[in-house]
Amino acid sequence: MGRIGYLHAANIRASTEKAELIAVADPIEKLAGAAAKRLGCRKYETPTEMLNEESLDGVVIATPTQMHREHVELASERNVPMLLEKPIALSLNQADKIVSAIRRSRVKFQLGFNRRFDLGYSKAKKMITSGRIGKPVLVKTCARDPQPPPEEYIRRSGGIFVDECIHDFDIALWFMNSRVREVWATGTTLVYPQFAKYDDFDNAVAVLRFRSGSLGVIEGSRTSSYGYDLRTEILGDQGAVRVDNLRNESTEVWRRQGALKKPCPWFLERFAQAYRSEIEGFCDYVLKGGDSPVSAEAGRIALRVALAARESARKKRAILIDDQRQTA
Repeated sequence: MGRIGYLHAANIRASTEKAELIAVADPIEKLAGAAAKRLGCRKYETPTEMLNEESLDGVVIATPTQMHREHVELASERNVPMLLEKPIALSLNQADKIVSAIRRSRVKFQLGFNRRFDLGYSKAKKMITSGRIGKPVLVKTCARDPQPPPEEYIRRSGGIFVDECIHDFDIALWFMNSRVREVWATGTTLVYPQFAKYDDFDNAVAVLRFRSGSLGVIEGSRTSSYGYDLRTEILGDQGAVRVDNLRNESTEVWRRQGALKKPCPWFLERFAQAYRSEIEGFCDYVLKGGDSPVSAEAGRIALRVALAARESARKKRAILIDDQRQTA
């Protein structure tokens, strides 16, 4: 019941036509108690207790990534459909075990790549699929956070490629509709020295070569002092489509040096609609069935690219992604 867990719970609470919020679980009693009181639901100390006591149609798992496998297996054993926050895991070994648990139980599973539910990104996907820009040849993404996360989070997050850039790897794979064959990445720490303590970076870039021959450039930063900045562009052989960062409001200030525009302060504001649509998509998936909006396999593929980028940056060489399953 941290930042994202509470956001999902609040969105479920607001989605009165499709879902009812029954309970929340967190070992930190203050978090669980405060959320339960504000949202009008029951509270539990552990997910196990909640799953044992309640008859649930679905569950959202927003626990620390290193606990994902344990909680996915809990829900799978009880055949409770789940929405799991990104990334799927911190290693391919753990991701494989999550995928196996879902396949064995055949439980409904959706991964929390919320950008796929954003109006701008979904419109761009439709344009690419319909052939509006021809054959995609290059995808470029930019993700810049206005401040670093707490040091304890840095220590256990898996690094900038696995934590922050995982969304960019997923959206690049989604737009290009091709697996990645090779990754070359580099990173540096120039502003916040705490990242270097954990062999991580505050700025990083990854260059992708897809199996289709197309290219990708992924930029991640934790040092955007002017605000949250997110941009994506897909170049095709007949045109291009771009998703710009949505501003917090439409006011522009014009001065001698030009126009000053105010970016979104943070991702919660930028993707407020996408998070609501993600929950609605999960409810529709549980109620109506069909294919998962974002499968566990898609999460594993994105993680594989992120881990290859991290390895490339640390070893200072290109990493070839072959067809063999590997652990990291």
